[in-house]
Amino acid sequence: MKLKITLAVAVTVAALLWFLNEDKEKSSQKAEDDCSGDRFCSFEELTAVYEEGKDWVIATSTEGNQQWLVSAIHGGGIEETTSTLAEAIAGDDYPYYAFKGRLASNNFRNLHITSTNFDEPQALEMVAKANHHISIHGAGGDEPKTLIGGRDQELMGIVKHHLEEEGFAVEEAPEHLDGDHPDNYVNKTKTKKGVQLEITRAQRKAFFKNGDIRYSSRKDAANKTEAFTSYVEAIQKAMKEYRD
Repeated sequence: MKLKITLAVAVTVAALLWFLNEDKEKSSQKAEDDCSGDRFCSFEELTAVYEEGKDWVIATSTEGNQQWLVSAIHGGGIEETTSTLAEAIAGDDYPYYAFKGRLASNNFRNLHITSTNFDEPQALEMVAKANHHISIHGAGGDEPKTLIGGRDQELMGIVKHHLEEEGFAVEEAPEHLDGDHPDNYVNKTKTKKGVQLEITRAQRKAFFKNGDIRYSSRKDAANKTEAFTSYVEAIQKAMKEYRD
């Protein structure tokens, strides 16, 4: 009897932790520059608790067109698939930055730093060298769509066009996710503007077979769907058009 009760409690706790992580990722109504929903409001605070290489890692590439940066500051397990997507978009043609959560669970709750407060030194150095920037994020949502924002209106329009041309739903991001705050990481370029893509959980699940976005699935290239490839190519086409 005690064993059954113990197992039941363990299952309940695991389910609760999963729910809390899912719920935290959902779009809140807090202001874009409000870090009250985060455990930490700066990178320095985070590193006082969590260890690089064990709890989080940074992945970068400086190859390709130095006018650009493709980033995922909430990568790994924080907002699943965002760093995988950003790395694929950058390829060997554009510089790339990702901060990746590596905790066994609750990455979002513990490692998410809102974009207006994200001040990891290497990230700031890379974005300051770029003229154009596309920042990939994850949002909650049961409908597959992309919420587009930022301060680069021209590039936003081109990205929207190419995504819709491939059959993806794109909407203007609501105020608290619209990425137009001057202090938002996406806008810390030489031109003081960039494009932020908030991709719903449903859309991110569509990028992998059976909607499986766990780490074991994301790291296996064979699990990527045609939707993943089409999305990446649409963004790359938009970047090329904008540059040309």
